[in-house]
Amino acid sequence: MKYVILEFEDEIIQKVHETLQVPKEMIEENLEIPREERGDYALPCYSLSSTLKKDPNKIAEELSEKIELERGHIKKTGPYVNFEIDKAYLSRETIFTCLEMEENFGELPAKKEKMMVEHTSANPNGPLHVGRARNPIIGDTLARIYEKVGYDVEKQYYVDDIGRQMAILVWGILNIDENELPKIERKKIDHELVRYYQEANRSLEEDENVEQEIQDMIRSMEKGDEKIFQHFKDSAQKIMEGIAGSLARLNIVLDSYKSESSLIEDGSVDEMIKKLSKIENTGEEDGAIYYEKDGKKTFVARKNRTSLYPARDLAYHKWKGEQADILLDVLGEDHKLHGEFIRNALEDLDIRPVPQIVFHSFVTFEGKEMSTRKGTYVTLDQFMDTAHEKAKEEIQKRGNALPEEVESTAEKIGMGAVRYHIIKVQPQKPIDFVWDEALDFEGDSAPFLQYSYTRANSILEKWDHSTLEPRSLDLQDLEEGEMRLMKRISEFPRVLMDAAHNNSPHLLAKYAHRLAAEFNQFYRDYPVLQSKNKKLERVAMVKSFKFAMGGVLRSLGIGKPRKM
Repeated sequence: MKYVILEFEDEIIQKVHETLQVPKEMIEENLEIPREERGDYALPCYSLSSTLKKDPNKIAEELSEKIELERGHIKKTGPYVNFEIDKAYLSRETIFTCLEMEENFGELPAKKEKMMVEHTSANPNGPLHVGRARNPIIGDTLARIYEKVGYDVEKQYYVDDIGRQMAILVWGILNIDENELPKIERKKIDHELVRYYQEANRSLEEDENVEQEIQDMIRSMEKGDEKIFQHFKDSAQKIMEGIAGSLARLNIVLDSYKSESSLIEDGSVDEMIKKLSKIENTGEEDGAIYYEKDGKKTFVARKNRTSLYPARDLAYHKWKGEQADILLDVLGEDHKLHGEFIRNALEDLDIRPVPQIVFHSFVTFEGKEMSTRKGTYVTLDQFMDTAHEKAKEEIQKRGNALPEEVESTAEKIGMGAVRYHIIKVQPQKPIDFVWDEALDFEGDSAPFLQYSYTRANSILEKWDHSTLEPRSLDLQDLEEGEMRLMKRISEFPRVLMDAAHNNSPHLLAKYAHRLAAEFNQFYRDYPVLQSKNKKLERVAMVKSFKFAMGGVLRSLGIGKPRKM
């Protein structure tokens, strides 16, 4: 595969390295993407000044005078050096690569490293609610991006099937009569069982004996009470069936599930507590074992020696490190202290690899926060139903979808709107989900991307499908708008690399919107099938866009409607 923009980057790094005799890694780390009017790459020479013991302006001047690029231009701007590739060459080679690779455009060579991405991992005590939707969408999108750039990725859900939340649920199932529970409309197992969890929490508030009964259940389970143990596992499995179904509707499929109970059963948790007890940063308080770092205590075992979640999670991370070379965890921002504990403890225990962690803020729905315990939430299933119906109303209003495809098209648009509206925001920033923005066909939304894709499809369906030989195309005199579109398409593999390197899936969403906007401008400015002299060339550009946008949508987990 040949990505001309990446080859240009390699040429810059090599030429700067040869000229200044500084490590390539240093150049690569400091190379920037400037504002578009300044070129394709920029190198600030401040960062090289201390190494070379030279004024940054002098370094920039030396580079601009000595470097000659094969397919581009170099220009000094103060202490910066800007590099710009020849746009005609970039456009031509991008078209050739797109038509050769088709839907695989953007993919990078396979790497030897195995990667495990853990996401969602919500307590299996009820259905996912909208506030929890961000985690699986971020995790799944990052996994897709990493797969696209060449990693062997396993997507995993860590099932907390023996924790306190599960104990509350199991206590409710064993002690509460179903007739005392509120009725529900949706006959789905996770929706049915969460009622026991919510009612059990009310009992906890009203009866102090319930807490002791729950603690007794946890202790009995960890000491090997098979009957109680099975209640925990069975309840979690039923809830997980519902959660998996909800995620699948959002085009999110997990490759594997790892249960906490398996780590208890095989002795991994007991072994981890013993290992922790031997290191310098571990102590006891009233018989309970804790780990302390920078004045922050994290308890790992109760005084009765039953394990706490942090110990089990450490055992899980040790196990994960034996399955993969790179670990990535996606966690809510309320888990920052826990994430810090995991990384510090693993390092003190000399256990590698230590996970990369992406923290995200939460989602509110029209300003409302959600809680499974209190029952004050909109379930993800209800939310997706609403997305489907609102998308259906919009496409019926427009009248473009085929009658027999209205439902499937509404599902693709609705689920795409949910995914994109969440992923386009930087993970660390909060989101208040607003329907009018998510389903705006003209705005920064999934329907806008999908519409541009179906527009390209429509053009190609009207084309007579005569043979298109890329090397026979006349691509010498492209107009400015044509080159802008091809430049935008060429950036796809670079954006994927940046999104993976920074664990920033929102970068791909931003690129997707820019790509769709550039194509729509091209469509307005240049006739394709009506062109007298450039029909084949512009058809090739439309096909190139279709392949690139198809890859973008797939990487974002967004469906591709045939008609809108």
